[in-house]
Amino acid sequence: MTLRTYRAATMAEALAEVKKDLGRDAVILHTRNIRKGGLLGLGGRRLWEITASPNLNVPQRFDAEGDYVASATATEPDEAVEPTPPTVEQTSPPEAVTVEPLAEPTVRHGLVDQLGDIQRMVKALLTRRGGRGADAFEVAAELEEFHTLLCEQDVGADLAGQMLEKLSMSLTGQQLADRPLVRSELARMAAGRIRTVGDESSRTDKARVIALIGPTGVGKTTTIAKLAANYKLRMGLRVGLITIDTYRIAAVDQLRTYADIIEVPVRAVLTAGELHQAVHAMQEMDVVLIDTAGRSQNNSLRLSQLRRFIAAGEPDEVHLVVSATVNRLCTQRILERFAPLGANRLIVTKLDEAATFGVFLTVSAAGVGPLSYVTTGQDVPEDIERADAERLAEYILAGSFGDQSNVA
Repeated sequence: MTLRTYRAATMAEALAEVKKDLGRDAVILHTRNIRKGGLLGLGGRRLWEITASPNLNVPQRFDAEGDYVASATATEPDEAVEPTPPTVEQTSPPEAVTVEPLAEPTVRHGLVDQLGDIQRMVKALLTRRGGRGADAFEVAAELEEFHTLLCEQDVGADLAGQMLEKLSMSLTGQQLADRPLVRSELARMAAGRIRTVGDESSRTDKARVIALIGPTGVGKTTTIAKLAANYKLRMGLRVGLITIDTYRIAAVDQLRTYADIIEVPVRAVLTAGELHQAVHAMQEMDVVLIDTAGRSQNNSLRLSQLRRFIAAGEPDEVHLVVSATVNRLCTQRILERFAPLGANRLIVTKLDEAATFGVFLTVSAAGVGPLSYVTTGQDVPEDIERADAERLAEYILAGSFGDQSNVA
């Protein structure tokens, strides 16, 4: 079987040369990212190298490093033949972007098993490299600054590497050198990963029951007040408030103050049974909002108590509220512990106080539910808005809230 090796600045360019030279039925045997040139391994250019064959048969197996190894075929029944890997003539990469095929080694032993098409092989190779930390993903030199930017925004190194490797494979070498284009494509990719709810303003025949849950100090009561004011004053809906946050007297007083200002009824309950009765008593409302007490993600007993309240209230939506000021590892812990309580929406608060914005990718990757709202300050009812994926992606790349001028 004839093998050819191709090198190019990007995976996309190398694959294009394979397809051009060997046709659409070419089989990819091996890919790797290498650095050529420089002195003592320093400097030089990063290149993608692909080994491919125009034939349908490939070596029987790959070794531990992912390189091809030919199967031995005995010339006599009892005669073992040592497998011999194919050799490739070592040549220096061309200075121009144009890719030239290198030497054509041949495999001298029997070949077995037809592999699938080129896309399936490439996917398998990428999967084999994945899942072993940040170093498992090769980031093109042109994208290293964006990898740093994402990590500084508290995006996990694995996720950042995965996104940028996918981006490098979708762009040509010339496009990778166009920084505004790369930034725009990365913003588009990030927005595509941020799940949002969209508009849910339609009325129904029965009350829409919404509960907010989350750890202490994330601003649930203030967020409840903002939602109530917007539903009542801007959308003209009938709104009822229920609070089970009786652990903090100030929280009940705060919610009653908001309720008096916007003229909506509010009830405080002490038990799960009282919560069920309060929700039933407000069935004539369009929206019933339930404020819950903050619970530590590390307190299993308190979380179990909250679970019983949620079950009694039978909410249509359970919004898990997390703060943008909390780091990624803590946020992941919160998501893990609160998700089993029935959370199916997410609200991110305190964008105006945040130093990083990778939280939007973190919560979206967790699979708890789409983002419904974000809050941007303390003012009621102004500082709340529906989650918009494109805007949130811009916060990540700009590195600041409300300042998206850092695009150059």
